[in-house]
Amino acid sequence: MLQNLAYRVLKKEIRAIARSISLIENNMDPEGKETLIDYLHPHCGNAVVWGITGPPGAGKSSLLDRFIEIIRNNGKTVAVIAVDPSSPFSGGAILGDRLRMQKHATDDGVFIRSMASRGHLGGVAGATADAIKIFDAAGFDYIVIETIGVGQTEIEVVELADIVLLVLVPGLGDEIQAMKAGVMEIGDIFIINKKDIDGADRLRAEVEYVLSLKESNNTGFSHPISMSSATLNEGI
Repeated sequence: MLQNLAYRVLKKEIRAIARSISLIENNMDPEGKETLIDYLHPHCGNAVVWGITGPPGAGKSSLLDRFIEIIRNNGKTVAVIAVDPSSPFSGGAILGDRLRMQKHATDDGVFIRSMASRGHLGGVAGATADAIKIFDAAGFDYIVIETIGVGQTEIEVVELADIVLLVLVPGLGDEIQAMKAGVMEIGDIFIINKKDIDGADRLRAEVEYVLSLKESNNTGFSHPISMSSATLNEGI
């Protein structure tokens, strides 16, 4: 059964991909999960994995919607793992992120999956790593993980992604001080979204200062900072 399911995943059958993720997300027995992943593992390693993190309200989903458009316009395929806070009653994902991107639902080159965090720390769901392997084996060119928020317990995405985008918005105030110790360490590319509102330039200066302290202690890699507006489709 699992071998057949894996074969169908490799053929990029949408129902098989969805079924595989549901199995690993819903406490599939460890031996069965290992068997399924073992079948798929030789076909992994080709996808580029992006992580998008940032505080609630930063516009991560709006930016991601634009990224999907760019990827598809370049003839590439993309799978999105939108990690949502769990419902306190059912443990299921609140599908807000998925609803924002529903216009891509009929596109065979886009697969969007909401996953419940279910209390898992690290900003990503416990099954995310295996879901990445499933999408990778299925042949998606890009895999994007959108985390539920930002904080020092939510840095696990750096272990899963090749590149991490940290999305910030003006108005965070003293929150950037708290980010110095943890989350600022994981970003490869920094996006200041909603650049058209007051405080955007000041926030950029603060980010540049924090990064200058970080970069002086390593190899000197300069982290790109992009000023963007998802609503105006600028700087993306």
